[in-house]
Amino acid sequence: MADNKVENAYSKRSSRWKLILVALVIGLFATLFVSLNIGYKSISFVEIFNMFARRILFLKPYIDASSVNLYDEKIILLIRLPRVFAGALVGATLATAGVLYQGVFRNAMADSFVLGASAGASVGYTLVALYLGSSVSLFTLGYGQAIAFLFALVTTLVVISISRVGSKIPVTTVLLAGIIANIFLSAILTILQLKAGKSLTGIVAWLSGGGFSNIAWASVYAIIPAFVVGIIVSYFFSRDLNMLSLGDETASHLGVNTERVRIILLALGALITGAVVSISGIIGFVGLIIPHMVRLMIGPDHRILIPTSAIMGAIFLVLCDALARVATGASELPVGVITALIGTPVFIFLLRRRKTSYSL
Repeated sequence: MADNKVENAYSKRSSRWKLILVALVIGLFATLFVSLNIGYKSISFVEIFNMFARRILFLKPYIDASSVNLYDEKIILLIRLPRVFAGALVGATLATAGVLYQGVFRNAMADSFVLGASAGASVGYTLVALYLGSSVSLFTLGYGQAIAFLFALVTTLVVISISRVGSKIPVTTVLLAGIIANIFLSAILTILQLKAGKSLTGIVAWLSGGGFSNIAWASVYAIIPAFVVGIIVSYFFSRDLNMLSLGDETASHLGVNTERVRIILLALGALITGAVVSISGIIGFVGLIIPHMVRLMIGPDHRILIPTSAIMGAIFLVLCDALARVATGASELPVGVITALIGTPVFIFLLRRRKTSYSL
């Protein structure tokens, strides 16, 4: 009888998870489609639909090619479409990294930049912009983007290395080392900014989450591997994250190598964070608010938390980028400004509304 109750409870929970995921996927596609309509040039939804439909074999005979303006088609396919795809990929990846850090530290206030990845990327990009110029390219990324990724990864590995005590990496030591790294790198960044001169405007725009206004398909393709690896590996470790939420001792008794899992997940979080911020600039709050908000709605089980947070992160950042395009009319705001302006009151509201605590 007890086994039947457990099976029924799991079956209901699994069905609910599937419904949530289906609803979010539909919401994501709707968000992407609506975002294509937002911009300085007005292009109708019907025309946007026809642009894509005439590229689908079984729909092509029913679409009048003359109904599609070739100039508008270039705007959609070469400017807005890579932009919304980049926003979705970056939002999903930052939210996933946030889930990893919050799960590893068992702290809902941890975010994807806790180990200094953000500060490291900022110093790397600023050095290139100051001494080489960010227009120089390396493979499909600019030098500034590539070096930002490298600095983010190296910073995280250094923090993990100096936090090691014997064969273990205590969570408190990692957090303290991350704080120290952020302070040190912020001081270096301040010095570089003071020397920036004419380059300061571009540097400040990137540091404030300059976003995707000049994004190209090559840059989108460059971060797809990080996105795919991040989602797949994160989900593979969802059981271990659930065990870690019970405490290291309990997780060890349940067969989890806590130190190995912690190192892998911290390195993975830094890897995917460094990869995506290299094309978008420093966009804060996504890795903090999205996992926290999703956890309050559906619970702490990482089997559903990881994919749900990824989709919610994609939706959130695409909407923020769309708002950044039209918020001031003539010019665009950095998308990082929008995420902060929206995220701060929403996060405060969620904290005030939630009267009971939860465990990670």
